[in-house]
Amino acid sequence: MKKKYIVVMDVPGIKKYVFGTDRLVEIRGASALLTELNENGVPTLLKETLDEAHFDLVFSGGGAGQFIIEAELSTLESAMKAVQSMFNRESKGGLKVLFGISEYDEDNYAKSLDRAFIRLKKMKDENPLIPCTLLHTGFIRECDSCAGMGSQYSQYADEMKLLCDVCATKVEWGKKKGLWKHFSDFLRTKDVDLERFERPKTFEEIGECSRGRKGYTALIYADGNAMGKLIKQIKNKSDFHFFSQVVDDAITQACHEALYENCPPVKGVVPANILLLGGDDLLVYMSADHALEFAIEVSRKFTKKTQIRFSENPFFNDILKGNGLTVSLGIAYAKTHSPFSHIFSQAEELLTSAKQAGAKDPASQGFFSPSYIDFHITPQFNHLKVGHSRNNFLQKNGKNLKLYQKPYALKDAQCLLAHARRLLYANIPRTRLRRLGYTPFEDKMNGTLDFLKLYTRSQIGEQRSAIRNAMEDFGCVPNMPWKEPSGSTTDDRWTTTMIADLMEIAQFCNISTTDREGWDHVS
Repeated sequence: MKKKYIVVMDVPGIKKYVFGTDRLVEIRGASALLTELNENGVPTLLKETLDEAHFDLVFSGGGAGQFIIEAELSTLESAMKAVQSMFNRESKGGLKVLFGISEYDEDNYAKSLDRAFIRLKKMKDENPLIPCTLLHTGFIRECDSCAGMGSQYSQYADEMKLLCDVCATKVEWGKKKGLWKHFSDFLRTKDVDLERFERPKTFEEIGECSRGRKGYTALIYADGNAMGKLIKQIKNKSDFHFFSQVVDDAITQACHEALYENCPPVKGVVPANILLLGGDDLLVYMSADHALEFAIEVSRKFTKKTQIRFSENPFFNDILKGNGLTVSLGIAYAKTHSPFSHIFSQAEELLTSAKQAGAKDPASQGFFSPSYIDFHITPQFNHLKVGHSRNNFLQKNGKNLKLYQKPYALKDAQCLLAHARRLLYANIPRTRLRRLGYTPFEDKMNGTLDFLKLYTRSQIGEQRSAIRNAMEDFGCVPNMPWKEPSGSTTDDRWTTTMIADLMEIAQFCNISTTDREGWDHVS
């Protein structure tokens, strides 16, 4: 007997599958394959297997899916098992699909959805992803990218690698356009042909495009704020579909527009690559000189776009009180030869830090949490964890000193970037800027004296004004370069400074336009 069912789908272990390698081509290939299967393969297969007239797609993307399907339960379960087989076959065993099915109650959508997720969780508990030791012999080489058994040679970017079936499949998909195609389609609306420019083949190629400091790159990780709280308030299918569509469209458009406006080609190469894009998640690897301005624009555009779209829906307009949604971002700066797993781990940690700061912001209330950005430069410290670096190098707990003011609210991040550029426009030598950034690392008294000595040696007028104005905007005047505690709470007991943060950003800025080509450049 046919009934209406709600089906939820999840692909566990996505991060390990997509980011468990240090090769750009494999990462973007894994992301492209996942996107293709999730957004096109699943809906197509279910429509072919079941009656298309009784198939209703709520959303499918980001390794998850939600469908309303009218069918016999045995037929539906067989169709979902076919989906599992497709993922296993196309990824050569690299991807696994789990699902939950529940009867659909049109009058109680939320309860039906909860029951489906309970069944999904049950399947996860019964089918855990348990890592196991693979069989190895002295006669078979391991895959050059993972611990699997090497089965075939693969050539890409002048590299010949022995890979397992899973990694070789990633490389083949990495050669395709994948997420690059969506960016190309966007650029056509701007009368730009992306085919005239090179897509970076390696992380090193992106680092060479960094005009501020060669060989430095950044991984930007963005994720939506308070999404889970808002989703729990949705009571019907149409609102859930509308919410999913708005969020996915907004993050995609914000990413494409920010890349177009802030990441022009350098010597014919686009200095960025989208690694993950869907739902409210965004992961982009780019040259270090573009990272902060890109992050700021993504956050600003995402909020604006969601505010416009949700104002059209009475339910969301009322619950959000006219506000848009926001994202928090973590930016991990590193040299191109840094292991990707380390950079990714730090970007996750920074994203968490930014989210926590937004949740503590006085403006955070209801379903609104302000956007925050946190960043860290890996090569300056010898710790894999950002928290360890800050505890051991950037904090003096006995004296309640923090040598940073991160993370920054969106408005403050914009201000920080503007001041970093003004320092360069004032022609302050970069060696002096670096020395200014090092002054807080001494004790407070000597750091203050060294800072004032460097400050007074700067030219009266534009140079001194650039430094003082930056200090003033972040509360570090009159006791330059320190901001004294402003309250008695735990978070306000620290004396802080932003001079090191400012100089970190300034070192990546490049105000020259001599090698900036623009999207209308003809190669």
